[in-house]
Amino acid sequence: MKRLLFILLLMAMIILPASAGNITITAEPLGGSLNILPSHQYSYSVDVSQLQRNAIQRITVDVPTGSEIDYTVWYGNGSSLSGQMIYQPAPGMCGISPICQYSSVSIGASTGSHYYVGLQEIGRIDIIGYGRDETIESAPQRVFIVYDSSFGLHIPGDAMAYTPVPGTGVIYKFEVTSNKQITSLNYYTNTRANVQKASDTSVLDVLVEWGNLLIAIKDSVLEIFWFGYNLAIFLWDNLYLIIALYFAITGAMCVNGQKSIFRAMQKWFKMQQALLQFILGLWDTIIGIITKILK
Repeated sequence: MKRLLFILLLMAMIILPASAGNITITAEPLGGSLNILPSHQYSYSVDVSQLQRNAIQRITVDVPTGSEIDYTVWYGNGSSLSGQMIYQPAPGMCGISPICQYSSVSIGASTGSHYYVGLQEIGRIDIIGYGRDETIESAPQRVFIVYDSSFGLHIPGDAMAYTPVPGTGVIYKFEVTSNKQITSLNYYTNTRANVQKASDTSVLDVLVEWGNLLIAIKDSVLEIFWFGYNLAIFLWDNLYLIIALYFAITGAMCVNGQKSIFRAMQKWFKMQQALLQFILGLWDTIIGIITKILK
């Protein structure tokens, strides 16, 4: 039972990548593209606004200890927001330990910071993206967020900053500069329409939709299974009758229009030979596919 609870908790942490108070990250839009930039650079600039079709869903930055990163994102019709990410050894006695770090993030006028102790905090992943402020449940407000993430997870209480954005404010451009070489940076893009739709949907809403879809798939699979099962039972119970009908029908087809009984029999045997060759060929194909899968 304890193991099951641990697995469920781990799954929940993976599914819900960010939450702080009433702030939840929105879902990734399906069918987008993950774009990886060259590593170990001091600055990056990306604009995906070609033909006004694309938008940026998420920006992920790996920051080594001692990093101070400034960034700006452009959204809507030319509006912009700037912020900073800092990851460095914690000051004071905590700084003696190489695994004690201090993280600070900001976006606009909002800031967040936290002290970390633990091997998992070596090497940070900072993400800029979309979220929802659900302080007022009946009227959630969309926000841009920047937060610390370890293996794609955000632990409540870690550094997170956020600021409200207008309803049409999807990000189409960003610039990042750092005092240290960034070990990795990538960003996730999709069409503006898809990003806008995903930005207005919480992860919990998506989970409910996926749950309903899985239930529908389960019901359809069960229906197909029972249909196939009943069909197999019917064919097995009436196997001799089906074989007799097949021979009778193919025999009638061969005799029809034939003046010679010998030619009719020859045609009938060729039909059975063709059927046997088809069955053997299908069997060889199935065996070949299974063999490739098992290799």
